[in-house]
Amino acid sequence: MASRFVIPLWKSVCSAVATLKPAMCQPMSSNLQYVRYASKKASATPRNRIGRTKRKHRGIKAHDGTFVHKGDILATQFGLRFYPGENVVMDDKWTLKAAFDGIVVISTETLNPYPDSPLYLPVQKGAVLQKKFFHIIPTPLHGKFKLVSEV
Repeated sequence: MASRFVIPLWKSVCSAVATLKPAMCQPMSSNLQYVRYASKKASATPRNRIGRTKRKHRGIKAHDGTFVHKGDILATQFGLRFYPGENVVMDDKWTLKAAFDGIVVISTETLNPYPDSPLYLPVQKGAVLQKKFFHIIPTPLHGKFKLVSEV
């Protein structure tokens, strides 16, 4: 419980007001008054509440047959759910992005992993792994400008 002794302001105010109203400068009953302040206990907030995590909205962002520009996100994922194909790059968070302007093609292909992959041994034993691959078919570039030679 916090308590304080408060000195009334009549002593400092009296000097200025004394010339106008001398009756206001008289002390009431005592010089000190006991003041009690309201207080509340501090409580900690829980940091990890179960079931309150934000959604990440991962998944396919550009579907089969849509036109995308260079740098557009094709799919966001955690781990390798979708694999990059032709003209598709993958960043450090496994996000697939278009390397060129073009049309998205999603295909299901048989996976042929490298020897250092953990999937290499099951494939060598006869397992067939089918994965989705994202490809970009780039739009052909048309020459719109002609170079005019100086004559």
